[in-house]
Amino acid sequence: MKRTKIFFLLLALYIGIATTAKAQSAAVKKAANATFTLTTFDPKGSILSTTNGVFVSTDGIGISTWKPFAGAARAVVIDNNGQKYNVETMLGANEIYDVAKFKVSAKTAALPFAPSVADNAGAWVVMPAKSGDPIKANVSKVEKFMEKYNYCVLATSAPEKNNGAPLVNDKGQLVGIYNNSGTSQSATDARYANDFVLMGLSQNDPTLLQCGIRIGLPEEADEAVLALMLSSSKIDEIRTATINDFLQKFPALNNGYIALATNLFGKGDIGEAEKVLLQAIAKAKAKDEAHYNYARLMYQGAVTAALTEKAKAQGWTLDKAMSEAEKAHKLNPLPVYKHLQAQITYAKGDYKKAYQDFEALTKTQIKNPELYLEMAQCQENLNGNDEEILSLLNQSIELCDTPYTQTAAPFFLARGQQSDKMGKYREAIKDFYTYEYLYAGILGADFYYMREQCEVKGKLWQQALQDILIAARLDPAEPIYCAEAGSLLLRLNKFEEAIVAAQQAVALKADYAEAYLILGIALCRNNQKQEALPT
Repeated sequence: MKRTKIFFLLLALYIGIATTAKAQSAAVKKAANATFTLTTFDPKGSILSTTNGVFVSTDGIGISTWKPFAGAARAVVIDNNGQKYNVETMLGANEIYDVAKFKVSAKTAALPFAPSVADNAGAWVVMPAKSGDPIKANVSKVEKFMEKYNYCVLATSAPEKNNGAPLVNDKGQLVGIYNNSGTSQSATDARYANDFVLMGLSQNDPTLLQCGIRIGLPEEADEAVLALMLSSSKIDEIRTATINDFLQKFPALNNGYIALATNLFGKGDIGEAEKVLLQAIAKAKAKDEAHYNYARLMYQGAVTAALTEKAKAQGWTLDKAMSEAEKAHKLNPLPVYKHLQAQITYAKGDYKKAYQDFEALTKTQIKNPELYLEMAQCQENLNGNDEEILSLLNQSIELCDTPYTQTAAPFFLARGQQSDKMGKYREAIKDFYTYEYLYAGILGADFYYMREQCEVKGKLWQQALQDILIAARLDPAEPIYCAEAGSLLLRLNKFEEAIVAAQQAVALKADYAEAYLILGIALCRNNQKQEALPT
């Protein structure tokens, strides 16, 4: 009897093993080759979260859950063979469905997508081999979202640690991304995450910006150019990586070369910037644009005081910049190339010819506010008529787009300074206030001092006092602002405050004669004549 029981127990065990082996096909087991574990790290390098995922292409594109990426500075994946790869770029994400798409730089195994899934279909939650065998999961119900994607409600005992793992059918085809919320088990259609497409504006995607990992570039050139432009606000490491990625994907476009050259130029590395610009001339399709970019950066180097010596050492001169600009115009006679030539002529001090060149450009399609400002600057250097200069500045503002934005600010500043020079203080002050408004009040002490000086000449004492106090607050180490405040307070008969301001000026600069004069007058007028006497 005992032997009979043992026989039936062994038979039942054999049948169970055989049934499991039959149910779990070779294709399901093979699916583990495309799986990985994903670990994200916070900015301090500590582990933030760990989850699972699956590769959906042989060039390293993977999908997983999104939540581990929120707040992450970097992430790594370890594939089924134990190989570790850094997540290089984010390719898309959705918080609501908790899915993310990203890329590693590696050749990987990949799962094919299941063409369909039905209610009560058999499925498996597959993990990397070292994490255990696939777990059987029945599809209780299939719901549609966004009309074409499947959301599978599951009946399974797969724990939360399996989140992000692929759900596959009996053929080893990818159905969805597993998620255990604690109260229910489900799988979001993997095709939904795979269909994420990067656009230029993805650089500012609020979901992707929660993660510090670089956002990838779109495949379309026009969209990639927009993405490259928007990446200029990113930290230098990400900005540089984005530029290099662009150069690799679009070596025939000038945009990547000028972005990299400008980045190097901003760091003062003129030599490396020139190498990049020469590469553009050799490799880029639009040779005229490459020569123009070379000329423009060379011109900027020649006229930027902080870079003049480095530019000269590299052989960057205004004459060489002119030569490159002329090459660009010969290849493609665009007005913008003539504009750069006029700017170079101005920088060389030939204001009469520069004026003629700027004026000629006002009859082309690039007629813009900048041309009239440049013409006004030429006239100023030629000691031209003030009214004519003001008229040119009026025209520059007339050409500004409305409502005015920060791009119009320099034209209001220039007109305000010209009105101030001509004694039209009230008009000047209006322009200065517009300038401040367009810059949202983010200006330095020198601007408020300049406007205060104009307000004093216009006898707007209260406004002048307010501006000089702002200047003093923005630059508390500058004694002239304290002394000027003291002088204004004297005019307003605020003697005690004038004394304090003058004393602050003296404390900042012990030999400041004007501050002592203001202090002495303030003490006398405050009936403190004894204190006003020299000691």
